[in-house]
Amino acid sequence: MSGSPNLSGFTARLVLVLFIGGIALAAWVVRDAFLLMFAATLLAIAVHGIADALTRAAPLPRQGALAAAALLMTGSVAAILWIFGAQLASELSGVTDRLPGAWQRAKETLEAHPAGSALVAEIEAVAAGDSGGSLRGMLTDAGGYALPFASGLTSALLVIFIAAFLTTSAVSTRNGVLLVLPKGVDEKVGKALNASGRALKRWLLGISIDMVIITAVMALTLWLLGVPAFLGLALIAGLAQFVPTVGPLLAAVPGVLLAFTVSPMTALWTAIAYFTVSQLEANLVYPLIQKETTSISPALNLFAILAFGMLLGPLGVLLATPILVVLSVFVIQLYVQDTLGKEADIPGA
Repeated sequence: MSGSPNLSGFTARLVLVLFIGGIALAAWVVRDAFLLMFAATLLAIAVHGIADALTRAAPLPRQGALAAAALLMTGSVAAILWIFGAQLASELSGVTDRLPGAWQRAKETLEAHPAGSALVAEIEAVAAGDSGGSLRGMLTDAGGYALPFASGLTSALLVIFIAAFLTTSAVSTRNGVLLVLPKGVDEKVGKALNASGRALKRWLLGISIDMVIITAVMALTLWLLGVPAFLGLALIAGLAQFVPTVGPLLAAVPGVLLAFTVSPMTALWTAIAYFTVSQLEANLVYPLIQKETTSISPALNLFAILAFGMLLGPLGVLLATPILVVLSVFVIQLYVQDTLGKEADIPGA
């Protein structure tokens, strides 16, 4: 009889491992649906985070706070589009319209030097692909993008509807998941789910502050440098912060190219500005924000972006960091703390 408690503990851990393995296998088989569900969950958590702030500021019932949070989020987006929509559309259109001319100007400047000429040849080889005419083929077959665009729009609407459902029935959905787990295991997984929700709320708060700061700083910087479509470029730079490390690097490309339409020197100063702002953000702003919200190792974050990108595609890259936050919470709480018995800080705790 003395071995029963150990056997019971082993059984609970075995069931937990099998449960996590089953979730991982199911997520892989239906990975696209899993990613859309995770995106919807992230949106629902954002609404709950705003509702939490509202309930702290005013004595509102929970359902009223959720409704007010959803209206506030929707109203904020609508107000931004109404106030700045035309200008932002013009700015973003200006970015795409000027990029071909900007690339031609940059190409002429780079080809004046041997090293630049080699770089241009390499870029064009990558853009052309094996067929050597893929860019022209893409433009010729532009109608073929209609179906993926419609599918993307449908997926976006599906995410919004699922998020609305999860927002109003978060507790019942959580309890439904835990209901199929053995007693004891369900308590541990429930605690991990609660901790994951808190960590994601804090991460969303931190990344939102980071995006606003970068958008404002880049708008001012690009305006001072005289770069065209500075507002659209700043918005791209701010939104790119959602994917740390990789996003800011990609966001700098259109900015530097458009700066070439002014002069090569402006392009050089623009590149320096992007590099300087990214370094300040990565080494000063982001650590300060994450210290108060959710701390994730930059190296581990970059690995997750690369790994999820290879396994799950572009949507995996976009959601890599929040997925990593959830995985970190589960691994630390269920394995490091409960199984190994070691002390470790949970992200967002």
